[in-house]
Amino acid sequence: MHQFWRILSQIHFPSPIEVINRWRIWLYANWQWWSISAAVHVVIFTTLAIFLGFYVLPQQNLPPAFESVQDNAVGGKDMPVFDVGDAPLDPSTLDTESLTQFEKPGQTAQHNDDSDVFEEAGGGVKSDSSEMSKLAGVGGFDVKTLGEGPLVTGLGGVGSGEGLGVDPGVGGAGVGIGGRGSGHRDAILGAMGGTKQTERAVAAGLNWIARHQKREGNWSINYRYRCKDKSCSGVGSSESDAGATGMALLAFFAAGQTHMSKGLYQETIKSGVNWLVKNQDAKTGDLSAGSKEIMYSHGIAAIALCEAYGMTHERRLAIPAQKAVDFIERAQNPTSGGWRYNPGDVGDTSVFGWQVMALKSAQMAGLRVNYNTFSGVEKWLRSVARGEKGGLFCYVPEKSHSPSMTAVGLLCNQYLKMRPDSPAMIEGSAYIMQNLPRNEDRDIYYWYYGAQTMHNLLGPDWDKWNRAMRRTLIETQARSGCAMGSWDPDSPTADAWGPQGGRHMLTCFSVLSLEVYYRYLPLYQYEPPHSPAPKADEKKPDEPKKADEKTTADAPSSRNVPLVPRLRLGTS
Repeated sequence: MHQFWRILSQIHFPSPIEVINRWRIWLYANWQWWSISAAVHVVIFTTLAIFLGFYVLPQQNLPPAFESVQDNAVGGKDMPVFDVGDAPLDPSTLDTESLTQFEKPGQTAQHNDDSDVFEEAGGGVKSDSSEMSKLAGVGGFDVKTLGEGPLVTGLGGVGSGEGLGVDPGVGGAGVGIGGRGSGHRDAILGAMGGTKQTERAVAAGLNWIARHQKREGNWSINYRYRCKDKSCSGVGSSESDAGATGMALLAFFAAGQTHMSKGLYQETIKSGVNWLVKNQDAKTGDLSAGSKEIMYSHGIAAIALCEAYGMTHERRLAIPAQKAVDFIERAQNPTSGGWRYNPGDVGDTSVFGWQVMALKSAQMAGLRVNYNTFSGVEKWLRSVARGEKGGLFCYVPEKSHSPSMTAVGLLCNQYLKMRPDSPAMIEGSAYIMQNLPRNEDRDIYYWYYGAQTMHNLLGPDWDKWNRAMRRTLIETQARSGCAMGSWDPDSPTADAWGPQGGRHMLTCFSVLSLEVYYRYLPLYQYEPPHSPAPKADEKKPDEPKKADEKTTADAPSSRNVPLVPRLRLGTS
Protein backbone atom coordinates (compact mmCIF):
# COMPACT_ATOMS: atom_id res chain seq x y z
CA MET A 1 0.00 0.00 0.00
CA HIS A 2 2.89 2.38 0.85
CA GLN A 3 4.42 1.67 -2.57
CA PHE A 4 1.10 2.46 -4.29
CA TRP A 5 0.82 5.87 -2.67
CA ARG A 6 4.45 6.64 -3.48
CA ILE A 7 3.86 5.97 -7.21
CA LEU A 8 0.58 7.89 -7.18
CA SER A 9 2.31 10.96 -5.63
CA GLN A 10 4.80 11.03 -8.51
CA ILE A 11 2.08 11.33 -11.18
CA HIS A 12 1.52 14.86 -12.45
CA PHE A 13 -2.18 15.77 -12.86
CA PRO A 14 -2.73 18.86 -15.02
CA SER A 15 -4.39 21.82 -13.40
CA PRO A 16 -7.69 23.20 -14.78
CA ILE A 17 -5.80 26.05 -16.44
CA GLU A 18 -3.45 23.62 -18.15
CA VAL A 19 -6.40 21.54 -19.43
CA ILE A 20 -8.10 24.64 -20.89
CA ASN A 21 -4.89 25.78 -22.60
CA ARG A 22 -4.33 22.35 -24.16
CA TRP A 23 -7.95 22.31 -25.54
CA ARG A 24 -7.39 25.76 -27.05
CA ILE A 25 -4.26 24.60 -28.85
CA TRP A 26 -6.03 21.45 -30.20
CA LEU A 27 -9.11 23.34 -31.39
CA TYR A 28 -6.96 25.96 -33.12
CA ALA A 29 -5.21 23.22 -35.08
CA ASN A 30 -8.25 21.02 -35.93
CA TRP A 31 -11.46 23.08 -35.85
CA GLN A 32 -11.71 23.38 -39.67
CA TRP A 33 -11.83 19.63 -40.24
CA TRP A 34 -14.25 18.99 -37.37
CA SER A 35 -16.62 21.70 -38.62
CA ILE A 36 -16.69 20.21 -42.11
CA SER A 37 -17.30 16.71 -40.72
CA ALA A 38 -20.14 17.91 -38.50
CA ALA A 39 -21.85 19.71 -41.40
CA VAL A 40 -21.60 16.64 -43.63
CA HIS A 41 -23.14 14.40 -40.94
CA VAL A 42 -26.00 16.84 -40.38
CA VAL A 43 -26.81 16.78 -44.10
CA ILE A 44 -26.67 12.96 -44.20
CA PHE A 45 -28.90 12.42 -41.16
CA THR A 46 -31.38 15.07 -42.29
CA THR A 47 -31.70 13.39 -45.68
CA LEU A 48 -32.26 9.99 -44.05
CA ALA A 49 -34.87 11.41 -41.70
CA ILE A 50 -36.83 12.96 -44.56
CA PHE A 51 -36.66 9.74 -46.58
CA LEU A 52 -37.72 7.48 -43.72
CA GLY A 53 -40.49 9.85 -42.72
CA PHE A 54 -42.30 9.17 -45.99
CA TYR A 55 -41.50 5.48 -46.11
CA VAL A 56 -44.12 3.11 -44.65
CA LEU A 57 -43.00 -0.32 -43.52
CA PRO A 58 -44.83 -3.16 -45.22
CA GLN A 59 -47.60 -4.62 -43.12
CA GLN A 60 -46.15 -8.12 -43.02
CA ASN A 61 -42.94 -6.82 -41.38
CA LEU A 62 -44.69 -5.03 -38.54
CA PRO A 63 -44.00 -6.44 -35.08
CA PRO A 64 -47.02 -7.73 -33.15
CA ALA A 65 -46.71 -4.88 -30.71
CA PHE A 66 -49.41 -2.56 -29.49
CA GLU A 67 -48.80 0.76 -27.84
CA SER A 68 -48.95 0.76 -24.07
CA VAL A 69 -51.51 2.84 -22.27
CA GLN A 70 -50.65 5.29 -19.54
CA ASP A 71 -52.52 5.09 -16.26
CA ASN A 72 -54.57 8.16 -17.04
CA ALA A 73 -55.81 6.54 -20.27
CA VAL A 74 -56.82 3.23 -18.73
CA GLY A 75 -60.51 2.41 -18.47
CA GLY A 76 -62.66 2.35 -15.39
CA LYS A 77 -62.61 6.05 -14.68
CA ASP A 78 -65.75 7.52 -13.21
CA MET A 79 -68.25 8.90 -15.71
CA PRO A 80 -71.78 10.23 -15.48
CA VAL A 81 -74.65 7.76 -15.28
CA PHE A 82 -76.95 7.74 -18.28
CA ASP A 83 -80.51 8.08 -17.01
CA VAL A 84 -82.46 5.73 -19.24
CA GLY A 85 -85.87 6.73 -17.85
CA ASP A 86 -88.77 6.43 -20.27
CA ALA A 87 -87.81 9.27 -22.60
CA PRO A 88 -87.22 8.64 -26.32
CA LEU A 89 -83.91 9.35 -27.96
CA ASP A 90 -83.53 9.70 -31.69
CA PRO A 91 -79.85 10.15 -32.59
CA SER A 92 -78.41 9.48 -36.01
CA THR A 93 -75.23 8.33 -34.32
CA LEU A 94 -74.21 7.37 -30.80
CA ASP A 95 -71.63 10.09 -30.33
CA THR A 96 -70.63 12.06 -27.26
CA GLU A 97 -73.51 14.49 -27.56
CA SER A 98 -76.27 11.94 -28.04
CA LEU A 99 -74.93 9.54 -25.43
CA THR A 100 -74.93 12.22 -22.76
CA GLN A 101 -78.26 13.74 -23.74
CA PHE A 102 -80.69 13.86 -20.86
CA GLU A 103 -84.37 14.35 -21.52
CA LYS A 104 -87.18 15.09 -19.17
CA PRO A 105 -88.95 11.99 -17.82
CA GLY A 106 -92.46 11.34 -18.99
CA GLN A 107 -91.89 12.17 -22.64
CA THR A 108 -92.74 8.77 -24.06
CA ALA A 109 -93.15 7.90 -27.70
CA GLN A 110 -95.90 5.81 -29.15
CA HIS A 111 -95.48 2.04 -28.98
CA ASN A 112 -96.57 0.20 -32.08
CA ASP A 113 -95.86 -3.35 -30.91
CA ASP A 114 -99.52 -4.30 -30.92
CA SER A 115 -100.40 -3.02 -34.36
CA ASP A 116 -101.32 -5.45 -37.12
CA VAL A 117 -99.49 -3.64 -39.89
CA PHE A 118 -95.90 -2.69 -40.52
CA GLU A 119 -95.12 0.82 -39.33
CA GLU A 120 -91.73 2.43 -39.54
CA ALA A 121 -91.68 3.54 -35.92
CA GLY A 122 -92.84 0.18 -34.67
CA GLY A 123 -90.94 -2.73 -36.04
CA GLY A 124 -89.79 -2.54 -39.58
CA VAL A 125 -91.29 -2.04 -42.98
CA LYS A 126 -91.48 -4.32 -45.95
CA SER A 127 -89.20 -2.72 -48.49
CA ASP A 128 -88.93 -3.15 -52.21
CA SER A 129 -86.13 -5.44 -53.27
CA SER A 130 -84.22 -2.51 -54.70
CA GLU A 131 -83.97 -0.93 -51.27
CA MET A 132 -82.60 -3.95 -49.44
CA SER A 133 -79.00 -5.06 -49.32
CA LYS A 134 -77.52 -8.12 -50.93
CA LEU A 135 -74.49 -10.01 -49.76
CA ALA A 136 -72.74 -11.87 -52.52
CA GLY A 137 -71.72 -14.63 -50.13
CA VAL A 138 -69.04 -15.49 -47.68
CA GLY A 139 -66.39 -14.42 -50.18
CA GLY A 140 -67.28 -10.74 -50.47
CA PHE A 141 -70.13 -8.31 -50.45
CA ASP A 142 -72.01 -6.37 -53.07
CA VAL A 143 -74.16 -4.00 -51.09
CA LYS A 144 -76.63 -1.74 -52.84
CA THR A 145 -77.68 1.68 -51.71
CA LEU A 146 -79.82 1.79 -48.60
CA GLY A 147 -80.88 5.17 -47.27
CA GLU A 148 -79.00 8.33 -48.03
CA GLY A 149 -76.06 7.81 -50.30
CA PRO A 150 -74.13 4.69 -51.26
CA LEU A 151 -72.86 2.28 -48.64
CA VAL A 152 -69.60 1.76 -50.54
CA THR A 153 -68.93 -1.56 -52.23
CA GLY A 154 -65.80 -3.60 -52.17
CA LEU A 155 -64.23 -7.02 -51.82
CA GLY A 156 -64.29 -9.10 -48.70
CA GLY A 157 -63.52 -6.45 -46.13
CA VAL A 158 -65.26 -4.22 -43.68
CA GLY A 159 -66.06 -0.80 -44.98
CA SER A 160 -68.09 2.08 -43.80
CA GLY A 161 -70.92 4.05 -45.14
CA GLU A 162 -70.29 7.33 -43.46
CA GLY A 163 -69.09 7.78 -39.95
CA LEU A 164 -66.65 4.92 -39.28
CA GLY A 165 -63.94 7.49 -39.11
CA VAL A 166 -60.59 6.26 -40.29
CA ASP A 167 -59.86 5.32 -43.91
CA PRO A 168 -63.30 3.95 -44.84
CA GLY A 169 -63.11 1.41 -47.61
CA VAL A 170 -59.30 1.28 -47.71
CA GLY A 171 -57.69 -1.76 -49.23
CA GLY A 172 -60.72 -3.07 -51.06
CA ALA A 173 -62.83 -3.05 -47.96
CA GLY A 174 -66.46 -3.74 -48.59
CA VAL A 175 -69.51 -3.39 -46.43
CA GLY A 176 -70.00 -6.12 -43.92
CA ILE A 177 -70.80 -3.64 -41.20
CA GLY A 178 -72.35 -1.04 -43.45
CA GLY A 179 -75.08 0.07 -41.09
CA ARG A 180 -72.79 1.32 -38.35
CA GLY A 181 -71.79 4.92 -37.84
CA SER A 182 -73.65 7.95 -39.06
CA GLY A 183 -75.18 8.74 -42.39
CA HIS A 184 -77.19 5.55 -42.79
CA ARG A 185 -78.25 4.89 -39.20
CA ASP A 186 -81.60 6.62 -39.50
CA ALA A 187 -82.45 4.91 -42.78
CA ILE A 188 -81.47 1.45 -41.59
CA LEU A 189 -82.76 1.74 -38.03
CA GLY A 190 -86.40 2.28 -38.90
CA ALA A 191 -86.44 -0.03 -41.89
CA MET A 192 -84.94 -2.90 -39.89
CA GLY A 193 -87.06 -2.54 -36.75
CA GLY A 194 -85.27 -0.18 -34.39
CA THR A 195 -87.01 2.59 -32.48
CA LYS A 196 -86.20 5.56 -30.29
CA GLN A 197 -86.63 3.31 -27.28
CA THR A 198 -84.15 0.72 -28.53
CA GLU A 199 -81.54 3.39 -29.16
CA ARG A 200 -82.00 4.82 -25.71
CA ALA A 201 -81.72 1.34 -24.19
CA VAL A 202 -78.49 0.81 -26.14
CA ALA A 203 -77.07 4.12 -24.95
CA ALA A 204 -77.85 3.27 -21.31
CA GLY A 205 -76.44 -0.23 -21.71
CA LEU A 206 -73.16 1.06 -23.13
CA ASN A 207 -72.95 3.50 -20.24
CA TRP A 208 -73.29 0.68 -17.69
CA ILE A 209 -70.65 -1.38 -19.48
CA ALA A 210 -68.22 1.55 -19.54
CA ARG A 211 -68.78 2.30 -15.85
CA HIS A 212 -67.88 -1.27 -14.90
CA GLN A 213 -64.61 -1.57 -16.77
CA LYS A 214 -61.55 -2.53 -14.74
CA ARG A 215 -58.74 -0.01 -14.43
CA GLU A 216 -56.41 -2.34 -16.31
CA GLY A 217 -58.66 -1.94 -19.36
CA ASN A 218 -60.46 -5.28 -19.31
CA TRP A 219 -63.89 -6.41 -18.14
CA SER A 220 -64.81 -9.30 -15.90
CA ILE A 221 -67.83 -11.48 -15.20
CA ASN A 222 -67.15 -10.45 -11.61
CA TYR A 223 -67.68 -6.69 -11.93
CA ARG A 224 -68.71 -5.80 -8.38
CA TYR A 225 -65.51 -3.92 -7.49
CA ARG A 226 -66.76 -1.04 -9.66
CA CYS A 227 -70.28 -0.88 -8.23
CA LYS A 228 -71.56 2.09 -6.27
CA ASP A 229 -74.45 0.33 -4.52
CA LYS A 230 -76.04 -3.09 -4.04
CA SER A 231 -78.37 -2.81 -7.02
CA CYS A 232 -75.81 -4.48 -9.30
CA SER A 233 -76.39 -8.00 -8.03
CA GLY A 234 -76.00 -11.14 -10.12
CA VAL A 235 -72.28 -11.85 -10.57
CA GLY A 236 -71.64 -14.86 -12.82
CA SER A 237 -69.52 -17.86 -11.92
CA SER A 238 -67.42 -18.01 -15.10
CA GLU A 239 -63.83 -16.80 -14.98
CA SER A 240 -63.15 -15.37 -18.38
CA ASP A 241 -61.86 -11.82 -18.53
CA ALA A 242 -60.96 -12.23 -22.21
CA GLY A 243 -64.50 -13.32 -23.09
CA ALA A 244 -66.03 -10.58 -20.94
CA THR A 245 -63.77 -8.00 -22.59
CA GLY A 246 -64.69 -9.26 -26.06
CA MET A 247 -68.42 -9.02 -25.28
CA ALA A 248 -68.07 -5.45 -24.05
CA LEU A 249 -65.99 -4.28 -27.02
CA LEU A 250 -68.43 -5.82 -29.50
CA ALA A 251 -71.24 -3.76 -27.99
CA PHE A 252 -69.28 -0.54 -28.66
CA PHE A 253 -68.20 -1.63 -32.14
CA ALA A 254 -71.79 -2.40 -33.09
CA ALA A 255 -72.64 1.22 -32.30
CA GLY A 256 -69.97 2.35 -34.76
CA GLN A 257 -67.47 3.40 -32.09
CA THR A 258 -63.82 2.35 -32.06
CA HIS A 259 -60.57 3.25 -30.35
CA MET A 260 -59.76 5.54 -33.28
CA SER A 261 -63.04 7.45 -33.50
CA LYS A 262 -63.74 10.48 -31.36
CA GLY A 263 -66.41 9.92 -28.79
CA LEU A 264 -67.27 9.56 -25.14
CA TYR A 265 -65.91 6.01 -24.97
CA GLN A 266 -62.80 6.25 -27.14
CA GLU A 267 -60.38 5.69 -24.25
CA THR A 268 -62.64 2.99 -22.82
CA ILE A 269 -62.46 1.06 -26.07
CA LYS A 270 -58.77 1.75 -26.57
CA SER A 271 -57.78 0.36 -23.21
CA GLY A 272 -59.93 -2.72 -23.80
CA VAL A 273 -58.34 -3.44 -27.18
CA ASN A 274 -54.90 -2.84 -25.68
CA TRP A 275 -55.62 -5.35 -22.92
CA LEU A 276 -56.64 -8.05 -25.40
CA VAL A 277 -53.49 -7.65 -27.47
CA LYS A 278 -51.13 -7.37 -24.51
CA ASN A 279 -52.55 -10.57 -23.00
CA GLN A 280 -52.43 -12.57 -26.22
CA ASP A 281 -49.94 -15.43 -26.40
CA ALA A 282 -47.49 -14.03 -28.96
CA LYS A 283 -46.45 -17.49 -30.15
CA THR A 284 -49.77 -19.31 -30.47
CA GLY A 285 -52.17 -16.38 -30.93
CA ASP A 286 -54.33 -17.57 -28.00
CA LEU A 287 -56.46 -14.72 -26.61
CA SER A 288 -58.05 -16.62 -23.70
CA ALA A 289 -55.70 -15.04 -21.11
CA GLY A 290 -55.69 -18.02 -18.76
CA SER A 291 -59.37 -18.97 -18.97
CA LYS A 292 -60.15 -22.63 -18.31
CA GLU A 293 -62.57 -22.68 -21.25
CA ILE A 294 -59.98 -21.62 -23.78
CA MET A 295 -61.98 -21.70 -26.99
CA TYR A 296 -65.06 -20.00 -25.53
CA SER A 297 -62.98 -17.04 -24.39
CA HIS A 298 -60.74 -16.99 -27.43
CA GLY A 299 -63.63 -17.12 -29.90
CA ILE A 300 -65.45 -14.12 -28.45
CA ALA A 301 -62.23 -12.13 -28.04
CA ALA A 302 -61.19 -13.01 -31.61
CA ILE A 303 -64.46 -11.62 -33.00
CA ALA A 304 -63.78 -8.36 -31.18
CA LEU A 305 -60.17 -8.14 -32.34
CA CYS A 306 -61.13 -8.87 -35.96
CA GLU A 307 -63.84 -6.21 -35.85
CA ALA A 308 -61.43 -3.71 -34.28
CA TYR A 309 -59.00 -4.28 -37.14
CA GLY A 310 -61.68 -4.38 -39.82
CA MET A 311 -63.34 -1.13 -38.72
CA THR A 312 -60.13 0.87 -38.28
CA HIS A 313 -57.46 -0.80 -40.45
CA GLU A 314 -55.10 -0.17 -37.54
CA ARG A 315 -51.88 -1.73 -38.87
CA ARG A 316 -50.68 -2.80 -35.44
CA LEU A 317 -53.79 -4.97 -35.07
CA ALA A 318 -53.28 -6.90 -38.30
CA ILE A 319 -50.80 -9.46 -36.99
CA PRO A 320 -52.54 -10.12 -33.63
CA ALA A 321 -55.88 -10.53 -35.40
CA GLN A 322 -54.42 -12.90 -37.98
CA LYS A 323 -52.72 -14.93 -35.26
CA ALA A 324 -56.06 -15.25 -33.46
CA VAL A 325 -57.63 -16.62 -36.66
CA ASP A 326 -54.75 -19.04 -37.19
CA PHE A 327 -55.19 -20.31 -33.62
CA ILE A 328 -58.85 -21.11 -34.33
CA GLU A 329 -57.93 -23.02 -37.46
CA ARG A 330 -55.28 -25.09 -35.66
CA ALA A 331 -57.69 -25.79 -32.78
CA GLN A 332 -60.36 -27.32 -35.04
CA ASN A 333 -60.83 -31.05 -34.58
CA PRO A 334 -59.56 -32.59 -37.84
CA THR A 335 -62.10 -35.45 -37.74
CA SER A 336 -65.36 -33.83 -36.60
CA GLY A 337 -64.71 -30.28 -37.83
CA GLY A 338 -65.85 -28.91 -34.46
CA TRP A 339 -64.47 -26.93 -31.55
CA ARG A 340 -65.02 -27.27 -27.82
CA TYR A 341 -63.38 -25.97 -24.66
CA ASN A 342 -59.80 -26.94 -25.47
CA PRO A 343 -57.97 -26.99 -28.82
CA GLY A 344 -58.53 -30.27 -30.61
CA ASP A 345 -61.66 -31.30 -28.67
CA VAL A 346 -64.33 -33.09 -30.71
CA GLY A 347 -66.75 -30.17 -30.48
CA ASP A 348 -70.07 -28.76 -29.34
CA THR A 349 -72.35 -26.44 -31.29
CA SER A 350 -72.16 -23.64 -28.71
CA VAL A 351 -68.37 -23.19 -28.77
CA PHE A 352 -68.44 -24.00 -32.47
CA GLY A 353 -70.70 -21.02 -33.19
CA TRP A 354 -68.29 -18.49 -31.70
CA GLN A 355 -65.42 -19.79 -33.81
CA VAL A 356 -67.48 -19.60 -37.01
CA MET A 357 -68.51 -16.04 -36.17
CA ALA A 358 -64.85 -15.16 -35.58
CA LEU A 359 -63.88 -16.64 -38.95
CA LYS A 360 -66.70 -14.70 -40.60
CA SER A 361 -65.55 -11.46 -38.94
CA ALA A 362 -61.99 -12.18 -40.03
CA GLN A 363 -63.06 -12.72 -43.62
CA MET A 364 -65.06 -9.49 -43.53
CA ALA A 365 -61.96 -7.69 -42.30
CA GLY A 366 -59.87 -9.03 -45.17
CA LEU A 367 -57.84 -11.45 -43.07
CA ARG A 368 -56.67 -14.84 -44.31
CA VAL A 369 -59.06 -17.77 -43.69
CA ASN A 370 -58.23 -21.29 -44.83
CA TYR A 371 -60.62 -23.02 -47.25
CA ASN A 372 -60.36 -26.36 -45.44
CA THR A 373 -61.57 -24.83 -42.18
CA PHE A 374 -65.01 -24.24 -43.69
CA SER A 375 -65.09 -27.77 -45.05
CA GLY A 376 -64.86 -28.89 -41.42
CA VAL A 377 -67.58 -26.42 -40.45
CA GLU A 378 -69.89 -28.01 -42.98
CA LYS A 379 -69.10 -31.48 -41.64
CA TRP A 380 -69.91 -30.57 -38.02
CA LEU A 381 -73.20 -28.92 -38.93
CA ARG A 382 -74.32 -32.03 -40.74
CA SER A 383 -73.45 -34.18 -37.72
CA VAL A 384 -75.71 -32.16 -35.37
CA ALA A 385 -78.57 -31.46 -37.81
CA ARG A 386 -81.95 -32.92 -36.87
CA GLY A 387 -85.54 -32.68 -38.06
CA GLU A 388 -87.18 -33.95 -41.22
CA LYS A 389 -85.36 -31.37 -43.34
CA GLY A 390 -82.17 -30.99 -41.31
CA GLY A 391 -83.15 -27.56 -40.00
CA LEU A 392 -83.00 -28.29 -36.26
CA PHE A 393 -79.73 -28.51 -34.36
CA CYS A 394 -78.42 -30.04 -31.16
CA TYR A 395 -75.55 -29.34 -28.78
CA VAL A 396 -73.65 -32.55 -29.56
CA PRO A 397 -74.67 -35.46 -31.81
CA GLU A 398 -75.87 -37.48 -28.80
CA LYS A 399 -78.35 -34.80 -27.65
CA SER A 400 -81.73 -33.67 -28.93
CA HIS A 401 -82.34 -30.35 -30.66
CA SER A 402 -83.05 -27.08 -28.83
CA PRO A 403 -84.03 -23.50 -29.76
CA SER A 404 -80.64 -22.02 -28.87
CA MET A 405 -78.60 -24.58 -30.80
CA THR A 406 -81.00 -24.32 -33.74
CA ALA A 407 -80.41 -20.57 -33.87
CA VAL A 408 -76.63 -21.12 -33.83
CA GLY A 409 -76.80 -23.79 -36.51
CA LEU A 410 -79.03 -21.73 -38.78
CA LEU A 411 -76.82 -18.66 -38.50
CA CYS A 412 -73.74 -20.70 -39.40
CA ASN A 413 -75.61 -22.16 -42.36
CA GLN A 414 -76.53 -18.65 -43.44
CA TYR A 415 -72.84 -17.75 -43.40
CA LEU A 416 -72.27 -20.76 -45.62
CA LYS A 417 -74.88 -19.39 -48.03
CA MET A 418 -77.78 -21.73 -47.44
CA ARG A 419 -80.73 -20.33 -49.37
CA PRO A 420 -83.47 -18.69 -47.28
CA ASP A 421 -86.11 -20.75 -49.06
CA SER A 422 -84.34 -24.08 -48.51
CA PRO A 423 -86.38 -26.72 -46.64
CA ALA A 424 -83.87 -26.76 -43.80
CA MET A 425 -83.99 -22.99 -43.31
CA ILE A 426 -87.79 -22.98 -43.45
CA GLU A 427 -88.00 -25.79 -40.90
CA GLY A 428 -85.51 -24.19 -38.54
CA SER A 429 -86.94 -20.67 -38.69
CA ALA A 430 -90.46 -22.04 -38.08
CA TYR A 431 -89.14 -23.74 -34.94
CA ILE A 432 -87.58 -20.48 -33.77
CA MET A 433 -90.85 -18.67 -34.35
CA GLN A 434 -92.53 -21.17 -32.02
CA ASN A 435 -90.13 -20.02 -29.28
CA LEU A 436 -90.37 -16.22 -29.29
CA PRO A 437 -88.62 -14.18 -26.56
CA ARG A 438 -90.67 -13.86 -23.40
CA ASN A 439 -89.96 -13.32 -19.71
CA GLU A 440 -91.24 -16.75 -18.77
CA ASP A 441 -88.33 -18.38 -20.64
CA ARG A 442 -85.48 -15.91 -20.50
CA ASP A 443 -82.47 -17.05 -22.53
CA ILE A 444 -80.37 -14.13 -23.72
CA TYR A 445 -77.88 -16.46 -25.41
CA TYR A 446 -80.69 -17.84 -27.58
CA TRP A 447 -82.16 -14.39 -28.21
CA TYR A 448 -78.76 -13.08 -29.33
CA TYR A 449 -78.38 -15.77 -31.98
CA GLY A 450 -82.09 -15.81 -32.84
CA ALA A 451 -82.07 -12.07 -33.50
CA GLN A 452 -79.23 -12.38 -36.02
CA THR A 453 -80.78 -15.39 -37.72
CA MET A 454 -84.25 -13.86 -38.14
CA HIS A 455 -82.84 -10.45 -39.05
CA ASN A 456 -81.07 -12.07 -41.99
CA LEU A 457 -84.36 -13.52 -43.20
CA LEU A 458 -86.40 -10.30 -42.77
CA GLY A 459 -90.11 -10.31 -43.65
CA PRO A 460 -93.11 -10.76 -41.34
CA ASP A 461 -91.39 -13.41 -39.20
CA TRP A 462 -88.54 -11.03 -38.41
CA ASP A 463 -91.00 -8.32 -37.50
CA LYS A 464 -92.87 -10.64 -35.13
CA TRP A 465 -89.65 -11.85 -33.51
CA ASN A 466 -88.31 -8.33 -33.23
CA ARG A 467 -91.42 -6.94 -31.56
CA ALA A 468 -91.33 -9.68 -28.92
CA MET A 469 -87.59 -9.33 -28.28
CA ARG A 470 -87.61 -5.54 -28.32
CA ARG A 471 -90.48 -5.17 -25.88
CA THR A 472 -89.09 -7.78 -23.48
CA LEU A 473 -85.62 -6.23 -23.37
CA ILE A 474 -86.77 -2.63 -23.06
CA GLU A 475 -89.23 -3.40 -20.27
CA THR A 476 -86.73 -5.40 -18.21
CA GLN A 477 -83.78 -2.99 -18.36
CA ALA A 478 -82.75 -1.61 -14.95
CA ARG A 479 -83.70 2.05 -14.46
CA SER A 480 -82.22 3.06 -11.13
CA GLY A 481 -79.05 3.02 -9.08
CA CYS A 482 -75.68 1.74 -10.18
CA ALA A 483 -77.45 -0.99 -12.16
CA MET A 484 -79.17 1.54 -14.44
CA GLY A 485 -78.83 0.45 -18.05
CA SER A 486 -78.05 -3.21 -17.26
CA TRP A 487 -80.14 -6.38 -17.23
CA ASP A 488 -80.64 -8.45 -14.07
CA PRO A 489 -79.91 -12.17 -14.56
CA ASP A 490 -82.43 -13.10 -11.82
CA SER A 491 -85.32 -10.70 -12.43
CA PRO A 492 -88.11 -10.67 -13.50
CA THR A 493 -87.27 -14.36 -13.95
CA ALA A 494 -84.00 -16.24 -13.95
CA ASP A 495 -82.14 -16.29 -17.25
CA ALA A 496 -80.94 -19.68 -18.49
CA TRP A 497 -77.33 -18.44 -18.63
CA GLY A 498 -77.51 -16.08 -15.65
CA PRO A 499 -75.58 -18.28 -13.21
CA GLN A 500 -72.61 -18.52 -15.57
CA GLY A 501 -72.52 -15.14 -17.31
CA GLY A 502 -74.25 -12.95 -14.77
CA ARG A 503 -75.27 -9.33 -15.27
CA HIS A 504 -72.29 -8.49 -17.46
CA MET A 505 -73.04 -11.13 -20.08
CA LEU A 506 -76.76 -10.39 -20.07
CA THR A 507 -76.14 -6.69 -20.54
CA CYS A 508 -73.64 -7.14 -23.37
CA PHE A 509 -75.82 -9.64 -25.26
CA SER A 510 -78.95 -7.56 -24.69
CA VAL A 511 -77.27 -4.47 -26.10
CA LEU A 512 -75.95 -6.45 -29.07
CA SER A 513 -79.43 -7.82 -29.72
CA LEU A 514 -80.82 -4.28 -29.81
CA GLU A 515 -78.02 -3.24 -32.16
CA VAL A 516 -78.78 -5.99 -34.68
CA TYR A 517 -80.63 -3.45 -36.87
CA TYR A 518 -77.36 -1.90 -37.99
CA ARG A 519 -74.62 -4.21 -36.72
CA TYR A 520 -74.72 -6.30 -39.86
CA LEU A 521 -76.72 -5.77 -42.99
CA PRO A 522 -79.10 -8.69 -43.64
CA LEU A 523 -77.64 -11.60 -45.57
CA TYR A 524 -80.71 -12.12 -47.73
CA GLN A 525 -82.87 -9.83 -49.76
CA TYR A 526 -86.48 -9.90 -48.64
CA GLU A 527 -88.84 -10.94 -51.37
CA PRO A 528 -92.63 -11.16 -50.85
CA PRO A 529 -94.35 -14.51 -51.45
CA HIS A 530 -95.27 -15.48 -54.99
CA SER A 531 -92.57 -13.34 -56.58
CA PRO A 532 -92.75 -13.38 -60.38
CA ALA A 533 -90.77 -16.01 -62.23
CA PRO A 534 -87.58 -14.84 -63.96
CA LYS A 535 -87.82 -13.84 -67.57
CA ALA A 536 -86.48 -16.07 -70.28
CA ASP A 537 -83.26 -14.10 -70.65
CA GLU A 538 -82.60 -13.90 -66.91
CA LYS A 539 -80.38 -16.38 -65.08
CA LYS A 540 -82.21 -18.59 -62.59
CA PRO A 541 -80.97 -18.52 -58.98
CA ASP A 542 -79.70 -22.11 -59.08
CA GLU A 543 -78.15 -21.91 -62.53
CA PRO A 544 -74.40 -22.72 -62.29
CA LYS A 545 -71.89 -20.05 -63.02
CA LYS A 546 -70.40 -20.09 -66.49
CA ALA A 547 -66.70 -20.57 -66.94
CA ASP A 548 -66.09 -17.01 -68.11
CA GLU A 549 -68.07 -15.40 -65.30
CA LYS A 550 -66.59 -14.10 -62.06
CA THR A 551 -68.07 -13.18 -58.72
CA THR A 552 -66.76 -11.08 -55.88
CA ALA A 553 -65.58 -14.29 -54.24
CA ASP A 554 -63.41 -14.99 -57.32
CA ALA A 555 -61.92 -11.52 -57.52
CA PRO A 556 -58.50 -11.00 -55.95
CA SER A 557 -58.34 -8.96 -52.78
CA SER A 558 -56.21 -5.84 -52.81
CA ARG A 559 -54.68 -7.08 -49.57
CA ASN A 560 -53.52 -10.22 -51.41
CA VAL A 561 -55.10 -12.55 -48.89
CA PRO A 562 -57.28 -15.49 -49.95
CA LEU A 563 -61.00 -15.03 -49.50
CA VAL A 564 -63.21 -17.70 -47.96
CA PRO A 565 -65.04 -19.57 -50.73
CA ARG A 566 -68.80 -19.86 -50.88
CA LEU A 567 -70.11 -23.12 -49.46
CA ARG A 568 -73.65 -24.37 -49.34
CA LEU A 569 -75.41 -26.77 -47.03
CA GLY A 570 -78.85 -28.24 -46.85
CA THR A 571 -81.01 -29.78 -49.49
CA SER A 572 -81.84 -26.67 -51.48
